[in-house]
Amino acid sequence: MGYSSSFCLLKRHLIISFIFSISITLISHVNGCFTSIFSFGDSLADTGNLLQLSLSESRKLSHFDFLPYGRTFFNNPTGRCSDGRLVIDFIAEEFGLPFLPPYFEGKNGRGKHFQKGVNFAVVGATALDDAFFKERGIRNPFTNISLGDELGFFKDVLHSLCSSSSDCKELLQNSLIVMGEIGGNDYNHAFLQGINPKEMSHFVPLVVHTIAEAITELIELGAVTMLVPGNLPIGCSPAYLTYFQGSDIADYDPHTGCITWLNQFSQLHNELLQKQLNRIRELHPHVNIVYADYYNTVMRFYYSQNQFGFTETLKACCGGGGRYNYSSSMACGDPPLTTCCDDPSLHVNWDGLHYTEATYKWISKVVLQELYAIPFINTF
Repeated sequence: MGYSSSFCLLKRHLIISFIFSISITLISHVNGCFTSIFSFGDSLADTGNLLQLSLSESRKLSHFDFLPYGRTFFNNPTGRCSDGRLVIDFIAEEFGLPFLPPYFEGKNGRGKHFQKGVNFAVVGATALDDAFFKERGIRNPFTNISLGDELGFFKDVLHSLCSSSSDCKELLQNSLIVMGEIGGNDYNHAFLQGINPKEMSHFVPLVVHTIAEAITELIELGAVTMLVPGNLPIGCSPAYLTYFQGSDIADYDPHTGCITWLNQFSQLHNELLQKQLNRIRELHPHVNIVYADYYNTVMRFYYSQNQFGFTETLKACCGGGGRYNYSSSMACGDPPLTTCCDDPSLHVNWDGLHYTEATYKWISKVVLQELYAIPFINTF
């Protein structure tokens, strides 16, 4: 079935305004709009790749691989950097698809269970190649995998799922490609290892260009529907707030407690990314490229926390103590030194760098609203 035929199955949905409530009421449950999902990215989307790599290479497991990670939904750690589901999990559920298996779960990245999608995201992954950071003395504590590597994994899987270029084209016409979030670690690793913020500003165009090149390559392979999230407000992250604690009071937003100049850095990334996406849309008018505004979505939680059921915005649910319950030397999952809140759903942040399932659920509602707004385009 072609892409446009698949979209014929999608009925109109009644979407109640996101503003303040961010709730979506669907006239009918959607099934079959996409036959598969392929996901790229880092720890915000990893459903178990770093865990599988650690197991297969007999490496020491990371703190993400122990309780209380996974406690809310799965009741055990799954390699996800949260207490439960991620945005990619909620998207898969909405379209009637199984949770995306991690690429490294199958032998050599292949398996029949990849027919409905696969996740290439890896904790710690960067957009830029690992060599870029090594040249600057920046260490990646988790992996040397970059977006280019993930594209290579995708091509490997694609060859195993379709026997001809026409088969691959049909597969991708009916697939949703989720590009990240990716790029956050390019900044995280550098910022949290003391790289000068002025030097960091030169990273942004390179990161965005790399993401744009990956999107273009996927389009050339046959992708027609792509979801591209922006960067998150890092100035509100307990990890950054702890690292830069003691900054000038003028650096903080009096309404949210977030560090303004760090959030402006995130906004710079997002502005450049959207410009690149507009350029790609002009070059490929038949492709649906949806920008997911993670930044402004999450900022609503900091400005109006009670309206979304949160009681704590800047303090991590699970961490090593201190003002923001975060310590780089005492990570969540390293008992007995760390503490965990009783109800993660009341917290925006889970472990200092990642969010709770409750936060991801709200973000996913906005993402789905954007996906349902894709117009019917009869191009096939």
